[in-house]
Amino acid sequence: LKTGTSTKHIQKLKVGDRIAATMTNGTFTFPQDDRTPMVMTGLGTGIAPIRSFVQDRLYKKTVLKKEVGPMVVFYGCRHEREEFFYKEEWELYKKEGVLTQLVNAFSHDKPHYPPKMIFVNQRMEENTHLLGDLLGKQGGYFYMCGLAVAVPGIDKALKGAMVTEGVCTKDMDNKWITEMKECGRYSQESY
Repeated sequence: LKTGTSTKHIQKLKVGDRIAATMTNGTFTFPQDDRTPMVMTGLGTGIAPIRSFVQDRLYKKTVLKKEVGPMVVFYGCRHEREEFFYKEEWELYKKEGVLTQLVNAFSHDKPHYPPKMIFVNQRMEENTHLLGDLLGKQGGYFYMCGLAVAVPGIDKALKGAMVTEGVCTKDMDNKWITEMKECGRYSQESY
């Protein structure tokens, strides 16, 4: 069992021991209307907050009996067998009508690897209609959580989808993504 430094420290504590800890608020901005579409990318451990967004909408739909909008998750990790977490949960969310679509990118799995790796941005490029409809035409929100190195490819895929689907022209794609970020419809937490 692999454990990190914090886990090892916590395991040594006794009940009642005190520790110094801080919490920070996240930077994600959420739509006021639960019917607003949400498109999300979770890369590696970045899938954890994305999962919580889907759990929140499931609660709103099943417990609070609210109408909720479409949710699409682009999930990226190296290997399906070792790193595709919460597989049964994702199926439950789809069955409950909360998760519209789950699009996986297992970068290091066969048949494409080796020599080619498949990343989330490539899966996004394969789903321009979905992105153009939910983000461009329906005014949805976009969330990215994961490795910072993926941001340029993801932004390029988003802009390409908006151009392909007629949401904006090529000369306006940078303006489109800047406006998404400025108005709070594009939230990113990367490391």
